[in-house]
Amino acid sequence: MRVKDAAALVPVAFAERIADLEAEGGPPGTDWVAALPHLIVDVLHEWSLEVDGPAMTGRCALVLPVRGPDGRAALKLGWPHAEAEGEHLALRAWDGHSAVRLLAADPRRSVLLLERLTSEDLTDLWDEEAVAVIAGLYPDLHTDPLPQVRTLLPWVRQVLSRPAARRLPRQVLEQARSTLRSLEGEQVRLLHGDLHYANVLSDGTDWVAIDPKPVNGHPTWEVAPLLWNRSQEMGTGASLRWSVRRRIEVACAVAGLEEEVVRPVGALREVVNAIRALEEDDQDRVSLAISIIKALGD
Repeated sequence: MRVKDAAALVPVAFAERIADLEAEGGPPGTDWVAALPHLIVDVLHEWSLEVDGPAMTGRCALVLPVRGPDGRAALKLGWPHAEAEGEHLALRAWDGHSAVRLLAADPRRSVLLLERLTSEDLTDLWDEEAVAVIAGLYPDLHTDPLPQVRTLLPWVRQVLSRPAARRLPRQVLEQARSTLRSLEGEQVRLLHGDLHYANVLSDGTDWVAIDPKPVNGHPTWEVAPLLWNRSQEMGTGASLRWSVRRRIEVACAVAGLEEEVVRPVGALREVVNAIRALEEDDQDRVSLAISIIKALGD
């Protein structure tokens, strides 16, 4: 494949979105997306692959359906950033158990060859059914921690100390710090880190997780994405509170987690999200975080 042909595989909207990103220790988005066609050509040649379908995109990755010596697969070319550094390690540890199977990896260039899945995710499933599917993946995914993967608590502690944190209500911040202290010395497992409705796809028979942002941390950290994703379905006020609690009830019942631990840890994770949203001046996300924190604490 020629570089010119490879460039045509990169959707314009994806290129524009990546161009605005910056990564600590990684290339600016503009530089990476400019080099992406050359990377596609090189990897297709080195791994003896041919593109056999339209490109798909995530927030930070281009995925090409490909065919190679061993059949159909998916080639994922990701913009290098800290949260995704351990993706290949987690996928290798899970070895296809409740997660997409890793076929080959070039972590230096943030390139993965994965088994080909369908495009069916959980976004259209009834929310309680979708929550049950995701929670049912936890036992396989929450394996022994990996030393090469970042540990959750030091990172959360650092986020809570950022200047933007002082713009949150004092009581909310103090409760988050108290919850963080309560997790010290508790069980640590390998976590997916971003397990929500769009990050679970069907392989034609079973549901499997994709696109991990792996961390070593307490298993209850995994539940919070089930609250902020598809949040528009939960309504506001009393409806939001009921829906938040109900999703937690379902997840805990399926995964055997304790609700009284999941709720404060979920609030802690939403405080982290609120701080990051404040830094990005995303007031809508800050408002959602505060609403979920209140629902968890009422």
